[in-house]
Amino acid sequence: MTEAQRLLWVLSMLACANINDAMQKFSGVFYETSDQHKDISKARQARDVKDTLDLISYLKERDPFKENTSLHNIANGMAAQDGVNVDQTKEIGEKILVSMAGKSVEEFTFRKADEAMTLASRSTVKVRGESVVVDPQLVFQRLVIVGERCKDLSTLFKFELCSHPPALFDSSSLPLQANKAVLADVLWKSIDEEQREPSVDQVQYVLDGGALLHQIPWPRGSTYNSVCQIYVRYVTQKYGAAVIVFDGYKDEPTTKDATQQRRTGTCSSLTVNFAGDMIIQSKKEDFLNNKANKQRYIYFLSDKLERAGCSTEHAKHDAGVLIVQTALASARTRDTVLIGDDTDLLVLLLYHADMTENELFLVSESKQATKSRRVWCIKQLKELLGPQICDHLLFFHAILGCDTTSRLFGLGKGLAVKKVKTDSLFREQSEMFHKSGQTPEDITAAGEKALVSLYGGTKEEGLNSLRYKRFCDKISKNTSSVEPQALPPTSAAARFHSLRVYYQVMEWKGTCVNMKPQDWGWHLVDRRCMPIQTDQPAAPPEILDVICCSCKINCKTRRCTCQKYGLHCTAVCRECRGTSYSNSQVPDLSDDVDDDA
Repeated sequence: MTEAQRLLWVLSMLACANINDAMQKFSGVFYETSDQHKDISKARQARDVKDTLDLISYLKERDPFKENTSLHNIANGMAAQDGVNVDQTKEIGEKILVSMAGKSVEEFTFRKADEAMTLASRSTVKVRGESVVVDPQLVFQRLVIVGERCKDLSTLFKFELCSHPPALFDSSSLPLQANKAVLADVLWKSIDEEQREPSVDQVQYVLDGGALLHQIPWPRGSTYNSVCQIYVRYVTQKYGAAVIVFDGYKDEPTTKDATQQRRTGTCSSLTVNFAGDMIIQSKKEDFLNNKANKQRYIYFLSDKLERAGCSTEHAKHDAGVLIVQTALASARTRDTVLIGDDTDLLVLLLYHADMTENELFLVSESKQATKSRRVWCIKQLKELLGPQICDHLLFFHAILGCDTTSRLFGLGKGLAVKKVKTDSLFREQSEMFHKSGQTPEDITAAGEKALVSLYGGTKEEGLNSLRYKRFCDKISKNTSSVEPQALPPTSAAARFHSLRVYYQVMEWKGTCVNMKPQDWGWHLVDRRCMPIQTDQPAAPPEILDVICCSCKINCKTRRCTCQKYGLHCTAVCRECRGTSYSNSQVPDLSDDVDDDA
């Protein structure tokens, strides 16, 4: 099959109503064609068949024929932001062709405003009501240069000066990924005595069902029943009549949607209406990437585990709190070992554990590479750390980044441990976050003070003034340009971060029943709960208006805003797009000539 033929088959598949029709169409057409070309080698035929079936398999897992009104990338699941119109490329191109009619090449100018915006164009700022696609670092540098002409440069730093809050979000508009394991490492290093070990024969085991699902590989060619039996044997032989607590995967928005989007994207594998004796056709990761598959398989597995003498519990959404509650309830009657690797479990146990009850341990699964695992004796560790640390764990774990809140760029978990020990102001703000019934205004104020403390500011400072101070310090000491993520977030961005932190702390405490995520830093986007970044523009309108010019003829005069402020025209300029010979930074391509030659 030639390259042209392969392209033809792919196009014909995409024209089908669904993937199954495409597979039937491919099979019939390919073998009809192969009969006409006897001279093609069998090896090449096999390669062509494999390549095409690989493509069909890829599309089956990311079905482009599913009914979905949103525009999104089927490969990574990223949804299109406002202004993306690449799906209207044909209409946009026809409109440009109409505008070219009757004009000479010298008369016509391609305008940036007429371009189609792609899904890759995620970093935008609003300029004169138009979304301008621009590199975040470029926006920051140009805005600062222009802002230096302002009478009071410090007022400029209440704006992010960037297309997104870079201290809290990455360029894909997702929160910076938290490194939760660092907190566990910090606490482990703080232990100055050997941890007590559980008595294996006299304990009740509680298992994190989510970790259990990923612990065991699915052998190729197995049935769903046989895989279940592998899980059952693993649990019963190693942990006896254990209690397994599973997450819930209902098709409704949750505050972990952003984290799940980063892990799996919005695309998922096909829903499989499986029976126990069916052979598993897809990879485990692809199968479990579909919420409906995962939820049904959990119930299927739970039935098998309960028949073998185990107990199962099912959370509505994330099972972290229910896992800890189950372990705490067990510890009231006997020594209990919780098997899990999530740092959230350690934090919740240290906060909620009752020192008067039986021993409670957190044990991580042994890693095949190291054959070692950590054993945390919760009562012993809680005594060693003291109430000063344990009473504030929920707050500083959330404010420095967990599954629902962003990591703060450049700040580690160990910093918060030190702050709790040494900074009374930081502890006071933490206490505010642990009290129920707080107003958004109270949390906003407390959150800003806590963040100022973490960034090394004084109690009289605010985040905006601290941003300006940090910028000046970096300018005076650094020879390289200042990166926007190295500055603290603005007060506006920190407000929504603080609200999300408070909601998460209340959820961990089990007191968020009457709280709605939309009131605490999230909004609904395409039926997903996504974090609000900020509620203000990247910079003041009068500053944004001069980061790009609108010259239609040339950029020679001071009418060009780039010329006026001593800037070179760039690709974000409306008409010239940085190609103006009079004001673009065009590299000198001439060869160096030695005058003495």
